[in-house]
Formats: sequence, C-alpha cells, structure tokens
Amino acid sequence: MTNLKTKTVLIIDNGIFVEIARRLADDFGRVLYFCPWTNGYPSSRGLLIGAGDDKFERVADPWTHIDEADLFVFPDVYEGALQQFLVDQGKRVWGCRLGAELELDRIKQKEICEKLGIEVGPFKVLKGLDALREYLQTNEDQFVKISNTRGDMETFHAPTYEKIEPRLDELEHSLGAKKKIMEFIVEKGIPDAIETGYDGYTIDGKFPRGAIVGIEVKDKAYVGRTMRYSEVPEQVRSVNDKLASAFKGYGYRGFWSTEVRCSKDGHAYPIDFTARQGSPPSELYQNMITNLGEIMWYGAEGILIEPEFSAKWGAEVLMLSEWADKNWQHVTFPQEIRDNVKLRNYTVIDGEHYVVPQLSGMPEIGAVVATGDTAEQAISECKRIAKLVEGYYIEMPLESMDDALKDLREVLKNSRSEQPQTKAHRDLETAWKAGKISDKQFEKMSARA
Repeated sequence: MTNLKTKTVLIIDNGIFVEIARRLADDFGRVLYFCPWTNGYPSSRGLLIGAGDDKFERVADPWTHIDEADLFVFPDVYEGALQQFLVDQGKRVWGCRLGAELELDRIKQKEICEKLGIEVGPFKVLKGLDALREYLQTNEDQFVKISNTRGDMETFHAPTYEKIEPRLDELEHSLGAKKKIMEFIVEKGIPDAIETGYDGYTIDGKFPRGAIVGIEVKDKAYVGRTMRYSEVPEQVRSVNDKLASAFKGYGYRGFWSTEVRCSKDGHAYPIDFTARQGSPPSELYQNMITNLGEIMWYGAEGILIEPEFSAKWGAEVLMLSEWADKNWQHVTFPQEIRDNVKLRNYTVIDGEHYVVPQLSGMPEIGAVVATGDTAEQAISECKRIAKLVEGYYIEMPLESMDDALKDLREVLKNSRSEQPQTKAHRDLETAWKAGKISDKQFEKMSARA
C-alpha cells in the first residue's frame, strides 16, 4: 500500500466543498485547496474561502502547484474539461471528467437515459418565460428546471399556476432580458412514489460492494444507512447498472449520487443525477467512510477500493441562514464537535469561523452530521450537536431528520438488511467484507443461513 502521508493533494473546488480539504488532511501529508476568486474586479472575499484553517493550505493559483500535486481532487462538476486535460497529461485525477454532463445538461441526460433503457418521465422543453407561463397555466404538478447555470435558479415545484405565479414574477425580474431565451425543462410530477437514491462513487462504471442509501428532505435533512450494494433497492441499482457503459466511456472516477422516484409497481424514474459530491450527504460520508483517502488515491488510477464504514447509520441536518447570503456569518461551536460541523465557503480569522457571503440567494451555509449504530442514535446525536452550534439567524430543521427516517424505513422495509441477523449471517458478512467470499457466494450462503 502507498504511504499517503508522503503525498500531496490539490483540491480544485468552488467553495461548497471546502470541508473535504480538512478531511483529506487526515490521510495525506499535504493538502492544497483552490477556489476561483478572479474576475475583472476581484474581491478579497473570494480569496479568503478556505484560508486560515491550520489543516490545509489555501493557494491563490493552482497552476503554480501542478508539479507538486500527486493527486488532483475535483469535488464539483464545473471543471470537467480541466479534469480531462490533466488526465491527458498523465495526472492522477479524482472526479467526474466529462461525465459532468450527466448532471449539467438535463436534455442530453434524458437522451442518454432513453438510449440505455432507463425510464424517463414525461417532460417538455420550453424556450422563454412566456412559453413557461403559458404551459403552466394548463398543466399542473410540474417541476421546473434549467441546465448548467444553477445561479440563475434552483428547481421549483409548480403545483398550479396560481400558486407559482409570484415565483414566475420574481424570476422575470431576476432574469431580465434572458427571460426571452432561457430554456426550461419542465417535468411532470411522479405521484404515489417514494424518492430515494444511491450515494457513493463509481470507478469506470464499477460500484463498490458497500453502499450508502438514504432519503433527503429537500434542503433540510438527510438520513442514510450502509448496506451491501446487492441489497440496495433494485430500482435504484438498476439505474446505476444501466449507466455503467456511459461511466466507462467518460473514464468516470469519482463521487456519484442519484435521486430516483420508485413507484409501487416497480418502476424507477431518475429525477436528478449528481456527478460530484452530493450536498447532502457528502458532509456525512466524510465521517462515515474511514478510508476515503485510499478510495480516491487508487480510484484515480482505476482501482476500486471498498469503503470501510465507521457506523451503520448517519444523520445530517442543513444549516440555513438568509442573513449569510449578503453578510459575514459568524459561527461558533465547541472545538470537540469540529468534525461534526461542515461549513460551506468558510474562512478562519483569529481562530473564529466565518461563512463568506456569496450573494447567490441560497440560504445553505453548511450542515451538522452524526453517526450511530441505529438510526435513532444518529439522529439523537445530530440533534444534540446541532444545539451547540450558534450564530445570528441560523436555523436547523431538526425534525426533518425524523421525516427522512420514516420514508427510508418505507423504502427498506422489504430489504434483508433490515431483518434481524443470526450469528451465521454476521459471520458470512465478516467473510464477505474481508473478500473471502464473492457477492454470489454470499447471496447463496446467506439464503441458507
């Protein structure tokens, strides 16, 4: 095994995933972190993201460190071409490469899904806000999305035109002249289905035998648990498996998350792909996966390393502050819970943590995470820790974790992983984790145990 303490990692991020630099500092000898900050009139605000943390180095220019880096880590999606350039130069890269289009280009995403036999729900492509208004006036229960530029707008639900008209008025003002040419993807809601998904990583279309499956309450909370990949709900697994050839074509070696609407009659409709660290739950699996450094180091080379988990269950609640979007958000917490507090776009000044204002209209400033042997333990601990975090106008929807668990129980109720295990089952699982028996052998022997 390679001694990672002799290696240098260069992380190229956009500020949301700065905490991955702290986590990788536990595994590697040196961690460099870069976040873009230049434009025609640059501000020191952007240059400060990631600065001041004593576990890693904030760099102003990644190109001056290209030859120093043994591994390049891209936790976000907007640098696919740069990733591919580095790969072509023989560099070791952890990231989605040009597979970013699976998340960013929603129309091409649907074309790829249809080609690979993945079910796609009803959708319509509309050009211009006037066309969007006209369509929503006669079509209810629609989800409105765009490709590529999340800063223009986030996905929103339009149950009826009357209920969403104020949002369209606001959008008309914010888009300005772009309202005439903006392309919208409008998807019909999929009722009577439970939304779940996969959270983990893939190496050239291969998936590890260990997985995390969870439920997100949108923009509020997440609860997930570890299990064997073979026990992931079949509808969720089928989406991944059908995408395997696309992943191989991209040379995809990085994080991958899905959101899948699983209907009662067995259909699976992917509604969103995340070709990067998901948020949530990447903040959580930074703590749940103990060998993250090895996974990235060898994964970048094309070698699939199995995850080692610190706990069976994990819970995450988002930290929200409308104030922080335009103002410096001071966040305080006891040092002993630092690894449970995951901040976005943060800097450390005189030992104090601040979230740097982003002027993006987004209230999310981070998350609090916790793990446990049971779901109840993880959620209880997350609630306890969250109450120790303070800051002006910070809100955390703690009860949303209970809602997430309720839905997750529904998804997993027929899973063997939820049934009581005998000693024979536990011994088999230990042998499987150690690689002494294959997946097929495990399934066959487990059925007999």
